[in-house]
Amino acid sequence: MPLYFSEREIVLPGQLLSDDSKRSGEGTYVLGSRVYASTLGFATVKNDKVCVIPFKGAYNPQPGDKVIGIVIDVKPNGFEVSLGRHLTATIRIPDKKEVQALNLKVGEVIYAFVKESGLRGVFLEGGEKIKKITSGLLVSMHPSKIPRLIGRRGSMINMIKKETGCDMIVGRNGLIVIRGPSPTNEFAAVSAIKLVEKEAHSQGLTERVENLIKSILGGGVESEE
Repeated sequence: MPLYFSEREIVLPGQLLSDDSKRSGEGTYVLGSRVYASTLGFATVKNDKVCVIPFKGAYNPQPGDKVIGIVIDVKPNGFEVSLGRHLTATIRIPDKKEVQALNLKVGEVIYAFVKESGLRGVFLEGGEKIKKITSGLLVSMHPSKIPRLIGRRGSMINMIKKETGCDMIVGRNGLIVIRGPSPTNEFAAVSAIKLVEKEAHSQGLTERVENLIKSILGGGVESEE
């Protein structure tokens, strides 16, 4: 059945999105056999479900989400991890030797996958799927703006990486790690992120972000030399 929106289109509450009620996802509701937007936000398709990502609102972790977290407690059978904005996740690892092998300490930053989210809490995948981040600049933006930062098929985030020369790891929970060849390049990347967060709903944003980066870097990416 057809969809009544284009990818990442801004939709209004009550706007018709699909004729297939089985495709109703987060940020939508079903009336009759049709799917409608329940909030103002970006329309998208996630796991074959029609979803609306609100401009504002708390982050709701979903299985498979890639997140960045800060270790806040080390336990014999795992770790407690802050995902920002008062949201805490748990990593359960039955094997104590594996816990010791990960060698995670309080205050360290990790990149991980959401395994489960519900009334029992948020749980992250353990083992080899955990990546320790040992360097970089940690910044945050509202989680609802992360899809706009990534852009359609990665267009926005790839442009920022190319223009600033920075490597960026983006968490769905709104935390981002930036590693660049110089503080100026990293500042340009942070400035770009803040502009995306402020003007996520506006048209022509990609061009304005690119122009901002070029104005900061003077028309070229700085090197470490």
